[in-house]
Amino acid sequence: MLDIHPGLMIWTIITFVILLFILKKAAWTPILKALDDREMGIKANIEAARKAKEEADLAIEENRRKLAEAQAEAQKVIAKARQDAERLGEQLKAQYKAEADAARERAIKEIDLERQAAVNEIRKEITYLAVAAAEKIVGKSISAEDHKRLVMEGIQENFN
Repeated sequence: MLDIHPGLMIWTIITFVILLFILKKAAWTPILKALDDREMGIKANIEAARKAKEEADLAIEENRRKLAEAQAEAQKVIAKARQDAERLGEQLKAQYKAEADAARERAIKEIDLERQAAVNEIRKEITYLAVAAAEKIVGKSISAEDHKRLVMEGIQENFN
């Protein structure tokens, strides 16, 4: 069985306490220091990660804001371009209408001039024919001024 020896027990306890003291100085303190250092490093890494996440969140929010601003600006540019295109279309439409109106007015004036020239030509021809007919009827020659006056009076009576 087991015999208890008090001297051996005292020496075992003393050896155990000395071993604990040596382990505390030689192993336990460096291990605790390494664990504390590791804990501090992990805390520092966690804090750095938290700060990096906050900065990333701020950067994301800033990018979203800039994107929204860019989209709003793009919409403004599109709206302005649409307005400019409509205004240009209206200007071109007005310009083409003005050109068409001017061309129509020129054509009307040319037609009036041509009609007036034709009427004058007809009057000359009528004058010539009337003078010729009058010479045959009267049997003598009438002066050109008398002929013209007679024809003009006849034309005035017929057209009025």
